[in-house]
Amino acid sequence: MYTKEMSKAFKAIRAPKNFGVTLYDNPDFITIEIDPHELIALTEKQQIKAVEYVNKVKKTLEGFGAVILVVRKEINGTDN
Repeated sequence: MYTKEMSKAFKAIRAPKNFGVTLYDNPDFITIEIDPHELIALTEKQQIKAVEYVNKVKKTLEGFGAVILVVRKEINGTDN
């Protein structure tokens, strides 16, 4: 489902400093995965920018007709 046009549009969106997402291509949808440890380490203002970034990525990919699932990595006691 993830096309070259989507890739180009995604790469054109500038991620906030010290934050990024991972995209996973599935046959029927694209998953945007967020690392919660990266998000927690940001200031409140940076967190707002990070959420705005995720929303922009989501809307951009949806503009190409993709179905988007936003998830976060698991947080547990052994997770670093």
